Amino acid sequence: MLDKTPLRIDVATPDETTIRLALSGDLDFDTAADLTGLTLDAGYHRLDVDLSGLAFIDSSGLAALVRLQRQVEGADAVLRVVALTPYLRNLMRMTGLDKLFSLPPG
Repeated sequence: MLDKTPLRIDVATPDETTIRLALSGDLDFDTAADLTGLTLDAGYHRLDVDLSGLAFIDSSGLAALVRLQRQVEGADAVLRVVALTPYLRNLMRMTGLDKLFSLPPG
């Protein structure tokens, strides 16, 4: 059996209109609900998501990110991916999700 790294979601509020999530560990079938069940404070205008700490992501994890994007849009806010690994950048490009998420240059 493969070793799994628990998903960790660190939440910060660098200012009153921005929420920053830093994800680390595995975002997969077993942990995607942790992300989709996250309750965000009202009144934010931007959600910055740092994916650089993810060790693994599967289709359930990608779907959770899409659901998070929809939740943020429903709150009239913007989701930005602010950091990710080269592997995740390539995965986003191959799945077409680079068009959905604002990815940092690189």
